[in-house]
Amino acid sequence: MEISSSSLIFLFIVTLIALAIGFVARLWRRSTQQSPSLRLISSLQVGQKERLVEVLNGDEVLLLGITSQQITVIDRRKASELERTLKAERLRSQPFNVSALSATVVVLVAFACLFPSDILAQSLPLFESVPGKGGVTSYSVPVQTVLLLTALSFLPSMLMLMTSFTRILIVLSLLRQAMGLVTTPPNAVLVGLALFVTAAVMAPVADKVYGDAWQPYSAGRIGFQEAVDKGIEPVKAFMLRQTRADDLNLFIRLSGKTYAKPEDVPLTTVIPAFAISEIRTAFLIGFVIYLPFLAIDFAVASILTALGMVMVSPITFSLPLKLIVFVLADGWAMLIGGLVESFRMVAT
Repeated sequence: MEISSSSLIFLFIVTLIALAIGFVARLWRRSTQQSPSLRLISSLQVGQKERLVEVLNGDEVLLLGITSQQITVIDRRKASELERTLKAERLRSQPFNVSALSATVVVLVAFACLFPSDILAQSLPLFESVPGKGGVTSYSVPVQTVLLLTALSFLPSMLMLMTSFTRILIVLSLLRQAMGLVTTPPNAVLVGLALFVTAAVMAPVADKVYGDAWQPYSAGRIGFQEAVDKGIEPVKAFMLRQTRADDLNLFIRLSGKTYAKPEDVPLTTVIPAFAISEIRTAFLIGFVIYLPFLAIDFAVASILTALGMVMVSPITFSLPLKLIVFVLADGWAMLIGGLVESFRMVAT
């Protein structure tokens, strides 16, 4: 049987086993849960905060005096036949017992026997590795799938620290603060806009990764390790173009190593240097965005003070003025266009 079909059969069997184990564990947990050993028989109020209570505890009936401060055992006696009957009915009302667990196991085993013997005897190459030339090791498809699923957990960090997402999102957030808007546009809108602008900025890099790494790998012309190396090169080149030399030299100095050229610097050094360069650039763009809105705030505050309206908040008049000025100036198009163009400029 081919590797793909074997992998699907294995995943199906693993899923079935996991569901069966979860079902049996749930039933076993319910069967081992102990019902309360005390059962209320009767209660009598004898004061504002005092009462007499009869409870069934095993084969004994306890007469308890309950106050707001303490509980006192007043009397003990043997349980009557009626009270024992109530206890037996309570035990029979438990939702699950050992016989039900045994029946469940038998049903699961019978269901497993329905699989053909040739399927159960398949040797699934989940962790098969084949040595290649030059010390390169080729892994089976399921292992590569597991590695891919593991790498997906790092996708948010890669999106924030290896693409243009950080700069765009910070600039959009600073614009919202400069306009005096607290939750408009909402965070979800800003993040969604930043994602799509990031996709537009990173499209040339993604095309190069697809053409240089993924297509040759899917066609079988290069190995997995070579595809990873070729795929990292365009992303690394993009980060180096946007990274300030001072920031890159800082992390090279912190690593305690020297490199002949920037292309030789490993990703573990390039990524933090690129991140702080992006944050610095975003703050500079945010400062430029703040200036016209600060001028509007100063003008509105001066006019209100001259009119003697010192008790009126300047935001009441400056906010709509900011909105109309930003819209008439086509601010969104200017801002997004400027952000995209900023990535085409070589960082200095």
